[in-house]
Amino acid sequence: MGNLRNRLLKILLVLLALGAALFGGCILYLAITDPIKQPYRQYFYPILLAIYLSAVPFFTGLFYGYRFLCQSDSTAQETGAVVQTLRKIKICAITYGILFLLVIPFWIDLAEADDAPGAMFFGLLPICWAVLSYFWSYRYKNRLLQNNA
Repeated sequence: MGNLRNRLLKILLVLLALGAALFGGCILYLAITDPIKQPYRQYFYPILLAIYLSAVPFFTGLFYGYRFLCQSDSTAQETGAVVQTLRKIKICAITYGILFLLVIPFWIDLAEADDAPGAMFFGLLPICWAVLSYFWSYRYKNRLLQNNA
């Protein structure tokens, strides 16, 4: 059952990476072909830059998540390698969250300019995922160290 679960999680990670790459490509195409209106231009481009900069830790975290699943598949599991992988996933989550924290003022200004106060919550969603990823990694690492102690 665990082997099937890991395979499904690996497939999910690959599909998530493909979906994110396709979504990013579509957004980039629309940003190039359809110019942004003047009142929103000063907010849109910093947000777009942060989204594309955050793709680096996002895909790096997905890679290390895939590596973690491969390591947990093997029967001869090295605790040090798994802990290092989880530490790298945690660093990716922190970097991802920091990039979106830097863009929150632009989200708030964009929401005020567009008179859509609910739009600022879209800037907070990636931070929620980064926090969840960080604590999941921390919890799993502690459980792994307790089992091997």
